[in-house]
Amino acid sequence: MTHTILYIADYYYERNIMMKSASLIVVVVIICGLGMGVLTYPRHVLGSSEEAHHFVGAVGGDNAYNRGQAPEDWWGEIKRMHGHVGPWNVLGWRIGQAALRELDTKWGRHELDIICYVPIKTPYSCMADGLVIGTGNTIGRLDLRLAEVVSLELIQICILRKDGTGPVLIFRPRREYLRHIDAPKPEQLETLSRECGTMEESDLFEIQRITASKNQR
Repeated sequence: MTHTILYIADYYYERNIMMKSASLIVVVVIICGLGMGVLTYPRHVLGSSEEAHHFVGAVGGDNAYNRGQAPEDWWGEIKRMHGHVGPWNVLGWRIGQAALRELDTKWGRHELDIICYVPIKTPYSCMADGLVIGTGNTIGRLDLRLAEVVSLELIQICILRKDGTGPVLIFRPRREYLRHIDAPKPEQLETLSRECGTMEESDLFEIQRITASKNQR
């Protein structure tokens, strides 16, 4: 009799464990399904598609969305926007201006995609605001993005046209120049910034040109 009772107790205990395990699996499947839905739903709401482009960004070209005007006083605009002028944001401005020239577009047309690879801390990230003033691209319009690197030696700016024409440009600041402006003191900011604004491009950065693959077009 005792053995029978123990057998029945073990049976119902094991069945209870199996039911709980099955319920847990169902819950995990449901949560994963909801997670996938959340990740994919905004793309369709925003009218994007993987076939059309990689992400939803600003529409480039001469249209009603792009009526911004290039600043007449770039120095004053950097100071107004960023709070001060420093060599890192001036370097970003110089790279932005070179990108417009090399990729045959104009300020504020939003025809470029820019990825700024920098350590995510100041003064390195100040380059991003210089790129805004230099090109008219903005983080809010998704055509200027920051990507983190771990050292000064890995800093670079990658820029290409949204329509896929032309090369991918990789702007690599000269390592000796970056060491020259690394961690400037407040009293050095204007001197270093004026210097950056007048130096030859070849002394500030090099430009590597890479043919865009078909997948990028």
